[in-house]
Amino acid sequence: MSLDYQHISVLGKEIIEYLKPQPNQNFVDCTLGGGGHTEKILQRTGPQGKVLAFERDQRAIEAASRRLKKYQNRLIIINQNYVHLEEEIIRHRQEIAEISGIILDLGLSSDQLDQAGRGFSFKDQGHLDMRFDPNSQKVTASDIVLTWPEDKLVKIFREYGEIRQAKKIAQGIVAWQKAPTVEKQKSNILQTSVFVSTILRILNIKPDNLKRYRIHPATQIFQSLRIAVNDELNNLKQVLPQALEVLAYRGRLAVISFHSLEDRIVKDYFKAIAKTCVCPPAAPICTCHHQAEINIINKKPLRPTAEEISVNPRSRSALLRVAEKIKHPSIP
Repeated sequence: MSLDYQHISVLGKEIIEYLKPQPNQNFVDCTLGGGGHTEKILQRTGPQGKVLAFERDQRAIEAASRRLKKYQNRLIIINQNYVHLEEEIIRHRQEIAEISGIILDLGLSSDQLDQAGRGFSFKDQGHLDMRFDPNSQKVTASDIVLTWPEDKLVKIFREYGEIRQAKKIAQGIVAWQKAPTVEKQKSNILQTSVFVSTILRILNIKPDNLKRYRIHPATQIFQSLRIAVNDELNNLKQVLPQALEVLAYRGRLAVISFHSLEDRIVKDYFKAIAKTCVCPPAAPICTCHHQAEINIINKKPLRPTAEEISVNPRSRSALLRVAEKIKHPSIP
């Protein structure tokens, strides 16, 4: 495996500012990637503080292991989806006790985008794969494009890409699926360039006219496929309550999202569990005795500074939301 793993963690300064790691505290990084955020945390939590980190991508695990070698006695890497957070915390309770903070960085790494064979980017000649962990995941983006029926394609394009022409694109893909040349490809992984050309034909867009578009017409379609392949939104919905459950009292959860669908899930969840009353609006007085579970630290999401964006343009869409737990955990 190549050692040229490239990625710059976004909002690193802000993560440290808001999670406030202190000596001997323990943290969880649900999205280890190249280890940038974890490294900053480990630098501040010695000599005994530990980080339990989740990562599905083997390239990222190898890169982070090399980068964080000097911290290996304080780092536990789990090659699992972060939806297993609660069970892994319980399993490692003897090694990593009270959790002072948790981070989720939901963006793709530069390495994933730049490795043509992964199929995350439509700018390269590569296989349309998009799996975070090819070893454990079976369904690829190629499988979806080459075999899914119109109704399922419309659903993911509308829900995961918020695409206005979802039905037209889905109908075009289904018609294309039946072409003799496509039938021959169904046993293989489709090339991203072939699929992008097909999208442009369906939308009646000539390659020479792409400069007229602010974003490439394939952007939201690729986003839809990636979310569907990796079940990203459902995974996020599953992990948020687990994160709040395992956090210590006054522990903090920081979530970095990169598009409105993710950010909306985080925003709505934080808003729901920050409520001090859930009585019907018409009730004259509060009788529910409901207690808020968190304090929302920043009412509006934090964004990268102009300086950070100039160094790392891919950070420009990052949104950071932070919440502090004010409910005592039920896990002993």
